Amino acid sequence: MIDVVAITVACFLFLWALIATYYCIKFARSLLDITESIEAALDILDERYGSISKILQIPIFYDSAEVRQALQDINESRDAILHVASIVGRVEEVTDGDV
Repeated sequence: MIDVVAITVACFLFLWALIATYYCIKFARSLLDITESIEAALDILDERYGSISKILQIPIFYDSAEVRQALQDINESRDAILHVASIVGRVEEVTDGDV
């Protein structure tokens, strides 16, 4: 009787361990995919930041309110890109530091 109970418990625990391992691997793969996506997004943001910075260094010769407003919007967009990249980078650094 004790052997049957022990075998049943062992089989249940083995099956539970297999299921837990499957979901751990599935979750780890999802995290790796998300990490790769974040890195790709940061690369794109870095390229856009550089491009916008080059545009902002070009002197403008047309002194219109609309042109000045567009230049200000581009400048604020550049700052927003830098802010988003720093937030995402900081989250990634904290996650890497915890591991």
